[in-house]
Order: sequence, then structure tokens, then C-alpha cells
Amino acid sequence: MILEELRNDVLATANLLPKYGLVWMAGGTVCARDPKTGYVIVTPSGMPYEKLTPEDMIVTDIDMKPVEGRHRASVALNLWTAFFKARPELNGLVHTHSPHATAFSVVKQQIPIITETMADWFGQPIPVTPYLSVEDARFPTLPVEVMGSGFAVLLGQHGPITVGKNLAHALERAVTLEEAARTYFIAKGIGTPQPLSESQARDSFDYYHNRYGQRTKAAAPEK
Repeated sequence: MILEELRNDVLATANLLPKYGLVWMAGGTVCARDPKTGYVIVTPSGMPYEKLTPEDMIVTDIDMKPVEGRHRASVALNLWTAFFKARPELNGLVHTHSPHATAFSVVKQQIPIITETMADWFGQPIPVTPYLSVEDARFPTLPVEVMGSGFAVLLGQHGPITVGKNLAHALERAVTLEEAARTYFIAKGIGTPQPLSESQARDSFDYYHNRYGQRTKAAAPEK
């Protein structure tokens, strides 16, 4: 079995999604790219995560040609690989159906940067696409275009996608996004939420990724 460590990471991340309330049953997807080989590892389509083993993870090349795996890959693999092709610095992707973030996609409303923690991880509002069936010709391209240089996008009437330089960052963003969306809903019951300004969000992101925490000379900021 090739890429055993990364396969374990993909499965472990997938099993955390229900624990954080981001998916249920066989919903969502976890996908990672190995920086050395360029191979992509993705969860199989329609199979509950708790029943899977590392051997069940699917390995393909960046053009979706099967390399190793006994199951059918995620039906949206063309979209996941499109993100990796467009953004070579990204190696982790998480797709969820988290309810509060998904609610924004239902009303076609972007999620503003409403907390410092959200700013730390995203630096800009989260845009939303129109509804796209997986069989729509625009499905593997439009979400990539809408996300642009950001780190998340909402699929209309579907749910969020978060990305990062590794799976840990993609997962952290998925959790942070849902918590921010939930906070927004709570704040709306109290008054009018006040988003951070564009410059405040950008500065917070820059500080968090370049000067916060235990920095080393070898540490590379996420851009």
C-alpha cells in the first residue's frame, strides 16, 4: 500500500468531521495531495467513515487516473483536483455539510469576517457559488474561480469547501467556518453583527500566519 501515512491522515481527518458536527452518515469529503509524488488521496464515495480502513482510501494522479484503491472515488474528484491544480501551494481539502455555514449557501449570502479567529484563518469573506449539480459542466471550474485566492467557498444549496497547505489547516478552517457562521446566527438574535473591515481582516490574517505563536526560521507562512 503506497502513501500509508497520508492515507491514515485522510481517514483520521474524515473521522473527525462527524465529531465536530460537520457531517453525518457518509456526507462530505476529505482529500489530500502528496507534495512529493503529486498523487491525490480521497475518501471513497458514499461509505460511512467509521467503517473504513486506510486501504479503502483512493489514490489517483492529479488527472484522476487511478493509481491504487478498490472503491469508487468521491464523485466530485474533478473539482477537488481542480483546486490543487489551480493552487499548487494547497495540499489539503475538506468538504462538509455543516448546517450554519450551509445555511448561508441556501440564501446565496457570503459569510462575512465577523470574529478575529475567522480573520486569522481566512482573511476575507467566504463567497458562494450558484447551485451546481455534479453533472453541470461548470462544476469543476466555477467554485475554483469563485474562491480565487481565498481558503473557502460555499457551494450553493450544498455546503462549504475549505482548503489549506495541509489537512490540519483545511480541517481547522472547516471547524472555524462553522463556528463563525453559528456565532453570526446567535449575534443576529441580539442585534446587528458588525463584520471586521477588509483591512482589519487582512491584517489579522497576516499577523496570525507570520508573527503569532512559536515561530522558527524554517516556518513558512500560508499565502
